[in-house]
Amino acid sequence: MKFSKFLASMALPMVMVGCASFPGTTYQLEELERTAPSGSPFTQALAHEYRAFSASERTQYSWFNSQHFARKGLAAAHGTAVPPEDLADWHFADGQAAQDLSAARIQLMETLESNAPNRVPALTATAQVKFDCWVEQQDKGWKSEEIAACRKDFQAAMAAIAVQAKPAAGAAASAAAPAGVAAKPSAAERYQLFFDFNQALLTPEAAHLITSLANAARAAGYPKLTITGYTDLTGSADYNVRLSVKRAEAVRKALVAAGVPARTLVTEGRGKADPLVSTADGTREPQNRRVVVRFAE
Repeated sequence: MKFSKFLASMALPMVMVGCASFPGTTYQLEELERTAPSGSPFTQALAHEYRAFSASERTQYSWFNSQHFARKGLAAAHGTAVPPEDLADWHFADGQAAQDLSAARIQLMETLESNAPNRVPALTATAQVKFDCWVEQQDKGWKSEEIAACRKDFQAAMAAIAVQAKPAAGAAASAAAPAGVAAKPSAAERYQLFFDFNQALLTPEAAHLITSLANAARAAGYPKLTITGYTDLTGSADYNVRLSVKRAEAVRKALVAAGVPARTLVTEGRGKADPLVSTADGTREPQNRRVVVRFAE
Protein backbone atom coordinates (compact mmCIF):
# COMPACT_ATOMS: atom_id res chain seq x y z
CA MET A 1 0.00 0.00 0.00
CA LYS A 2 1.25 3.50 -0.75
CA PHE A 3 2.74 4.67 2.53
CA SER A 4 1.49 8.26 2.32
CA LYS A 5 -2.06 7.11 1.74
CA PHE A 6 -1.69 4.59 4.54
CA LEU A 7 -0.87 7.40 6.95
CA ALA A 8 -3.65 9.59 5.60
CA SER A 9 -6.18 6.77 6.04
CA MET A 10 -5.41 6.22 9.71
CA ALA A 11 -7.51 9.01 11.22
CA LEU A 12 -10.88 8.34 9.59
CA PRO A 13 -11.42 4.71 10.63
CA MET A 14 -10.26 5.41 14.18
CA VAL A 15 -12.75 8.28 14.47
CA MET A 16 -15.46 6.24 12.80
CA VAL A 17 -15.21 3.39 15.29
CA GLY A 18 -14.37 5.52 18.29
CA CYS A 19 -10.88 4.12 18.70
CA ALA A 20 -8.51 6.59 20.32
CA SER A 21 -5.57 4.21 20.29
CA PHE A 22 -2.61 4.54 17.95
CA PRO A 23 -0.41 1.88 16.33
CA GLY A 24 2.35 1.03 18.75
CA THR A 25 0.20 1.44 21.87
CA THR A 26 -2.93 -0.67 21.44
CA TYR A 27 -3.09 -2.52 18.15
CA GLN A 28 -6.34 -2.33 16.24
CA LEU A 29 -6.31 -6.08 15.72
CA GLU A 30 -6.31 -6.65 19.46
CA GLU A 31 -9.25 -4.29 19.81
CA LEU A 32 -11.05 -6.01 16.94
CA GLU A 33 -10.56 -9.37 18.64
CA ARG A 34 -12.24 -7.96 21.76
CA THR A 35 -15.14 -6.39 19.88
CA ALA A 36 -18.44 -8.24 19.43
CA PRO A 37 -19.64 -7.39 15.90
CA SER A 38 -22.96 -5.59 15.54
CA GLY A 39 -24.97 -4.27 12.63
CA SER A 40 -26.28 -6.34 9.74
CA PRO A 41 -25.31 -9.98 9.08
CA PHE A 42 -23.13 -8.67 6.23
CA THR A 43 -21.13 -6.20 8.35
CA GLN A 44 -20.75 -8.83 11.07
CA ALA A 45 -19.40 -11.28 8.49
CA LEU A 46 -17.06 -8.57 7.17
CA ALA A 47 -15.71 -8.03 10.67
CA HIS A 48 -14.96 -11.74 11.10
CA GLU A 49 -13.29 -11.98 7.68
CA TYR A 50 -11.13 -8.87 8.19
CA ARG A 51 -10.12 -10.10 11.63
CA ALA A 52 -8.82 -13.36 10.14
CA PHE A 53 -7.08 -11.52 7.30
CA SER A 54 -5.44 -9.01 9.64
CA ALA A 55 -4.24 -11.82 11.90
CA SER A 56 -2.76 -13.59 8.88
CA GLU A 57 -0.90 -10.43 7.87
CA ARG A 58 0.46 -10.06 11.39
CA THR A 59 1.89 -13.59 11.33
CA GLN A 60 3.70 -12.59 8.11
CA TYR A 61 5.11 -9.48 9.86
CA SER A 62 3.19 -7.21 7.49
CA TRP A 63 2.46 -4.75 10.30
CA PHE A 64 1.08 -1.79 8.33
CA ASN A 65 -1.29 -3.90 6.27
CA SER A 66 -2.39 -5.87 9.31
CA GLN A 67 -3.34 -2.63 11.03
CA HIS A 68 -5.05 -1.29 7.93
CA PHE A 69 -7.32 -4.31 7.56
CA ALA A 70 -7.95 -4.48 11.30
CA ARG A 71 -9.27 -0.92 11.12
CA LYS A 72 -11.61 -1.96 8.33
CA GLY A 73 -12.72 -4.85 10.50
CA LEU A 74 -13.36 -2.53 13.43
CA ALA A 75 -15.49 -0.25 11.27
CA ALA A 76 -17.45 -3.28 10.05
CA ALA A 77 -17.81 -4.55 13.64
CA HIS A 78 -19.53 -1.26 14.47
CA GLY A 79 -21.99 -1.68 11.59
CA THR A 80 -20.24 0.16 8.75
CA ALA A 81 -20.24 -1.55 5.34
CA VAL A 82 -16.67 -0.58 4.46
CA PRO A 83 -15.88 -0.69 0.72
CA PRO A 84 -13.32 -2.95 -0.94
CA GLU A 85 -9.88 -1.50 -1.55
CA ASP A 86 -9.42 1.46 -3.90
CA LEU A 87 -6.87 0.30 -6.48
CA ALA A 88 -5.43 3.82 -6.68
CA ASP A 89 -4.06 3.29 -3.15
CA TRP A 90 -1.87 0.41 -4.29
CA HIS A 91 0.91 -0.17 -6.81
CA PHE A 92 0.96 -2.99 -9.36
CA ALA A 93 4.05 -3.61 -11.46
CA ASP A 94 2.17 -6.15 -13.60
CA GLY A 95 -0.06 -4.28 -16.04
CA GLN A 96 -2.24 -7.28 -16.87
CA ALA A 97 -2.78 -7.98 -13.18
CA ALA A 98 -3.88 -4.36 -12.71
CA GLN A 99 -6.44 -4.76 -15.51
CA ASP A 100 -7.71 -8.02 -14.02
CA LEU A 101 -8.11 -6.38 -10.62
CA SER A 102 -9.94 -3.42 -12.13
CA ALA A 103 -12.42 -5.72 -13.89
CA ALA A 104 -12.84 -7.78 -10.71
CA ARG A 105 -13.57 -4.67 -8.63
CA ILE A 106 -16.28 -3.56 -11.04
CA GLN A 107 -17.87 -7.01 -10.75
CA LEU A 108 -17.56 -6.93 -6.97
CA MET A 109 -19.11 -3.46 -6.68
CA GLU A 110 -22.08 -4.60 -8.78
CA THR A 111 -22.49 -7.54 -6.41
CA LEU A 112 -22.29 -5.30 -3.33
CA GLU A 113 -24.96 -3.02 -4.81
CA SER A 114 -27.26 -5.99 -5.51
CA ASN A 115 -29.26 -8.11 -3.06
CA ALA A 116 -26.23 -10.32 -2.37
CA PRO A 117 -25.21 -8.73 0.98
CA ASN A 118 -28.72 -9.43 2.29
CA ARG A 119 -29.30 -12.81 0.67
CA VAL A 120 -25.83 -14.37 1.15
CA PRO A 121 -23.99 -12.07 3.60
CA ALA A 122 -21.23 -14.50 4.56
CA LEU A 123 -20.32 -15.34 0.96
CA THR A 124 -20.40 -11.68 -0.05
CA ALA A 125 -18.11 -10.74 2.83
CA THR A 126 -15.72 -13.51 1.81
CA ALA A 127 -15.66 -12.21 -1.76
CA GLN A 128 -14.82 -8.68 -0.60
CA VAL A 129 -12.04 -9.67 1.78
CA LYS A 130 -10.54 -12.16 -0.67
CA PHE A 131 -10.51 -9.34 -3.25
CA ASP A 132 -8.64 -7.15 -0.75
CA CYS A 133 -6.28 -10.08 -0.15
CA TRP A 134 -5.66 -10.35 -3.89
CA VAL A 135 -4.99 -6.59 -4.08
CA GLU A 136 -2.58 -6.66 -1.14
CA GLN A 137 -0.66 -9.68 -2.41
CA GLN A 138 -0.48 -8.29 -5.95
CA ASP A 139 0.95 -5.06 -4.54
CA LYS A 140 3.76 -7.10 -2.98
CA GLY A 141 4.10 -8.80 -6.35
CA TRP A 142 6.50 -11.62 -5.56
CA LYS A 143 4.45 -14.26 -3.74
CA SER A 144 2.88 -15.88 -6.77
CA GLU A 145 1.25 -18.72 -4.82
CA GLU A 146 -0.42 -16.30 -2.40
CA ILE A 147 -1.61 -14.09 -5.27
CA ALA A 148 -3.09 -17.12 -7.03
CA ALA A 149 -4.76 -18.38 -3.83
CA CYS A 150 -6.46 -15.04 -3.06
CA ARG A 151 -7.62 -14.69 -6.65
CA LYS A 152 -8.96 -18.26 -6.73
CA ASP A 153 -10.83 -17.76 -3.46
CA PHE A 154 -12.35 -14.49 -4.70
CA GLN A 155 -13.49 -16.09 -7.94
CA ALA A 156 -14.92 -19.12 -6.12
CA ALA A 157 -16.92 -16.89 -3.78
CA MET A 158 -18.20 -14.78 -6.68
CA ALA A 159 -19.22 -17.90 -8.60
CA ALA A 160 -21.16 -19.18 -5.57
CA ILE A 161 -22.84 -15.80 -5.14
CA ALA A 162 -23.88 -15.76 -8.79
CA VAL A 163 -25.82 -18.98 -8.22
CA GLN A 164 -27.12 -18.47 -4.71
CA ALA A 165 -27.94 -14.75 -4.52
CA LYS A 166 -30.47 -14.86 -7.32
CA PRO A 167 -34.12 -15.88 -6.74
CA ALA A 168 -34.83 -19.59 -6.88
CA ALA A 169 -34.41 -20.43 -10.55
CA GLY A 170 -37.11 -23.07 -10.69
CA ALA A 171 -39.74 -20.85 -9.09
CA ALA A 172 -38.84 -17.85 -11.21
CA ALA A 173 -38.84 -19.86 -14.41
CA SER A 174 -42.12 -21.59 -13.62
CA ALA A 175 -43.81 -18.23 -13.21
CA ALA A 176 -42.82 -17.38 -16.78
CA ALA A 177 -43.63 -20.84 -18.21
CA PRO A 178 -46.96 -21.75 -19.85
CA ALA A 179 -49.62 -23.02 -17.45
CA GLY A 180 -49.14 -26.68 -16.58
CA VAL A 181 -45.52 -26.77 -17.76
CA ALA A 182 -42.91 -27.30 -15.04
CA ALA A 183 -39.62 -25.48 -15.56
CA LYS A 184 -36.57 -27.62 -14.87
CA PRO A 185 -33.45 -25.99 -13.41
CA SER A 186 -30.16 -26.53 -15.17
CA ALA A 187 -27.86 -29.25 -13.86
CA ALA A 188 -25.48 -26.41 -13.02
CA GLU A 189 -28.04 -24.99 -10.59
CA ARG A 190 -26.84 -25.39 -7.03
CA TYR A 191 -27.50 -24.07 -3.55
CA GLN A 192 -25.03 -23.80 -0.70
CA LEU A 193 -26.00 -23.94 2.98
CA PHE A 194 -23.41 -23.06 5.62
CA PHE A 195 -22.90 -24.49 9.11
CA ASP A 196 -21.37 -23.38 12.38
CA PHE A 197 -18.08 -24.88 13.53
CA ASN A 198 -18.33 -28.59 14.40
CA GLN A 199 -22.13 -28.49 13.98
CA ALA A 200 -24.63 -30.31 11.78
CA LEU A 201 -27.63 -28.20 12.82
CA LEU A 202 -29.15 -25.85 10.25
CA THR A 203 -28.53 -22.18 10.94
CA PRO A 204 -31.52 -19.80 10.57
CA GLU A 205 -30.09 -18.63 7.26
CA ALA A 206 -29.76 -22.21 5.99
CA ALA A 207 -33.28 -23.06 7.17
CA HIS A 208 -34.62 -20.09 5.20
CA LEU A 209 -32.82 -21.33 2.08
CA ILE A 210 -34.46 -24.76 2.48
CA THR A 211 -37.81 -23.11 1.69
CA SER A 212 -36.46 -21.59 -1.53
CA LEU A 213 -34.86 -24.89 -2.48
CA ALA A 214 -38.04 -26.87 -1.86
CA ASN A 215 -40.05 -24.38 -3.92
CA ALA A 216 -37.58 -24.69 -6.80
CA ALA A 217 -37.70 -28.49 -6.64
CA ARG A 218 -41.51 -28.48 -6.63
CA ALA A 219 -41.65 -26.09 -9.60
CA ALA A 220 -39.29 -28.38 -11.50
CA GLY A 221 -41.41 -31.47 -10.88
CA TYR A 222 -39.16 -32.84 -8.14
CA PRO A 223 -36.06 -33.91 -10.08
CA LYS A 224 -33.24 -35.81 -8.42
CA LEU A 225 -31.20 -33.67 -6.03
CA THR A 226 -27.65 -34.52 -4.96
CA ILE A 227 -26.81 -33.29 -1.44
CA THR A 228 -23.09 -33.15 -0.69
CA GLY A 229 -21.66 -32.26 2.72
CA TYR A 230 -18.25 -30.67 3.36
CA THR A 231 -16.19 -29.49 6.32
CA ASP A 232 -13.35 -27.07 6.93
CA LEU A 233 -9.81 -28.37 7.32
CA THR A 234 -9.73 -28.83 11.10
CA GLY A 235 -9.78 -32.29 12.65
CA SER A 236 -9.03 -35.74 11.27
CA ALA A 237 -10.08 -36.89 7.81
CA ASP A 238 -12.31 -39.68 9.17
CA TYR A 239 -14.10 -37.41 11.64
CA ASN A 240 -14.75 -34.80 8.97
CA VAL A 241 -16.20 -37.31 6.56
CA ARG A 242 -18.67 -38.39 9.27
CA LEU A 243 -19.50 -34.75 10.07
CA SER A 244 -20.04 -33.94 6.40
CA VAL A 245 -22.45 -36.88 6.09
CA LYS A 246 -24.39 -35.59 9.12
CA ARG A 247 -24.67 -32.16 7.51
CA ALA A 248 -25.93 -33.63 4.25
CA GLU A 249 -28.43 -35.74 6.18
CA ALA A 250 -29.66 -32.67 8.10
CA VAL A 251 -30.41 -30.95 4.79
CA ARG A 252 -32.11 -34.08 3.42
CA LYS A 253 -34.40 -34.31 6.45
CA ALA A 254 -35.27 -30.61 6.21
CA LEU A 255 -36.16 -30.96 2.53
CA VAL A 256 -38.34 -34.00 3.22
CA ALA A 257 -40.08 -32.02 5.98
CA ALA A 258 -40.63 -29.23 3.43
CA GLY A 259 -42.42 -31.65 1.10
CA VAL A 260 -39.64 -32.90 -1.20
CA PRO A 261 -40.02 -36.67 -1.82
CA ALA A 262 -37.28 -38.65 -0.11
CA ARG A 263 -36.84 -40.84 -3.19
CA THR A 264 -35.52 -37.83 -5.15
CA LEU A 265 -32.72 -37.08 -2.67
CA VAL A 266 -29.22 -38.57 -2.66
CA THR A 267 -26.69 -37.67 0.03
CA GLU A 268 -22.92 -37.98 0.31
CA GLY A 269 -20.17 -36.60 2.54
CA ARG A 270 -16.80 -35.47 1.24
CA GLY A 271 -15.22 -34.14 4.42
CA LYS A 272 -12.26 -31.87 3.75
CA ALA A 273 -12.34 -32.37 -0.03
CA ASP A 274 -12.83 -29.45 -2.46
CA PRO A 275 -12.77 -26.50 -0.02
CA LEU A 276 -14.52 -23.38 -1.29
CA VAL A 277 -11.76 -21.26 0.25
CA SER A 278 -8.14 -22.43 0.11
CA THR A 279 -6.62 -22.63 3.61
CA ALA A 280 -3.82 -24.40 5.43
CA ASP A 281 -4.73 -27.66 7.12
CA GLY A 282 -6.20 -27.01 10.56
CA THR A 283 -7.75 -23.65 9.61
CA ARG A 284 -11.29 -22.83 10.71
CA GLU A 285 -12.89 -21.35 7.59
CA PRO A 286 -16.68 -20.73 7.74
CA GLN A 287 -17.15 -20.90 3.96
CA ASN A 288 -15.83 -24.47 3.85
CA ARG A 289 -18.40 -25.75 6.36
CA ARG A 290 -21.20 -26.25 3.85
CA VAL A 291 -23.65 -28.49 2.05
CA VAL A 292 -24.06 -28.14 -1.72
CA VAL A 293 -27.37 -29.18 -3.29
CA ARG A 294 -27.37 -29.76 -7.05
CA PHE A 295 -30.22 -30.43 -9.46
CA ALA A 296 -29.55 -33.53 -11.59
CA GLU A 297 -29.90 -33.69 -15.35
